[in-house]
Amino acid sequence: MNYQGSSRHLVKNSRSALLAAIELYNKPRIEYRDESFVILLLNAWELLFKAILSKARQSIYYPKDRRTPYRTLAMKDALERCVPHLPSGTPTAAIRQNLQLIETYRDNAVHFYNVHDFGRLVYGLAQPAVVNYARLLESVFGHRLSQDITWDLLPLGLAPPIDPVQYLNEVSGRGDPAIDQFIQEIARAAALVGEAGEDTGRLFTNFKVVLQSAKKVTQADAVIGVEGGGGGDGPLTIIRDRSPDDTHPLRRSAVLERIGKFPSGYSTTYLFQVLSWKYAIKQDKRYCVVSGVTGGIQYSHELASMLRKLTAADIEAALVDYGKRPKNRA
Repeated sequence: MNYQGSSRHLVKNSRSALLAAIELYNKPRIEYRDESFVILLLNAWELLFKAILSKARQSIYYPKDRRTPYRTLAMKDALERCVPHLPSGTPTAAIRQNLQLIETYRDNAVHFYNVHDFGRLVYGLAQPAVVNYARLLESVFGHRLSQDITWDLLPLGLAPPIDPVQYLNEVSGRGDPAIDQFIQEIARAAALVGEAGEDTGRLFTNFKVVLQSAKKVTQADAVIGVEGGGGGDGPLTIIRDRSPDDTHPLRRSAVLERIGKFPSGYSTTYLFQVLSWKYAIKQDKRYCVVSGVTGGIQYSHELASMLRKLTAADIEAALVDYGKRPKNRA
């Protein structure tokens, strides 16, 4: 099995998805424009990340579990594995936060059906997503998107009469918790990009046809947009794009060090194996994940805390159950 895939085919399909997204967005009259566009746009990015991994001779699959088929990397994990292979100067934080905001819109589009002109915010996110894509594509593979479509159409329109940043102010105070929550996500993302020392214009902005930044969002712009809003909680499902190195930084040896000695005569390593089986630790993402960078298993601090709270009776019960388990489930 070819675990790296074909970078040539991956990048070809990635470009096709991106071009299809642009062509769809630029249709003069079409229903379901924004929703269809972001699906194709995110697919283009996922394939591009996998093409970069393939070129670097890295696997585009998760480590295989028994009795389950091979799975290719999700976009966020493909991005994390790509980071060491990206050209110097790539605005990784801006790309990560921009795509996460677009994913949030995709996953929660139903909340915005009755919001007038919400497509302005989608436009403000789509602009840098396309430009970031074009620059990364050229820097890694030497392909210029202008070979496939003129730069006139690349910004998704010749004379867009919209200003996404102005829209942030227009929608403030409307009392719509979904709107307020989404704008606060933009503010949070802008702060993270700024802290990384990167240009917030690569996160959310409006471009002229010549691809000169006309106005870029700052953290202050987004904060103004949510003044008078409903606070940070809302109806949207927000999936934070955090690296497993942040949420699950511990290897097994580090977990065992934090646990110390169990109240039992068995070795700590053996008891960890028993308790992992008993509590299905490797299937619980609160405790265990596969690193998107190294492909190794990593654990959270929460796991060490949970294991330390187990009583001698809990451990003894786990040992009994483990001894009675069907041997093919070890």
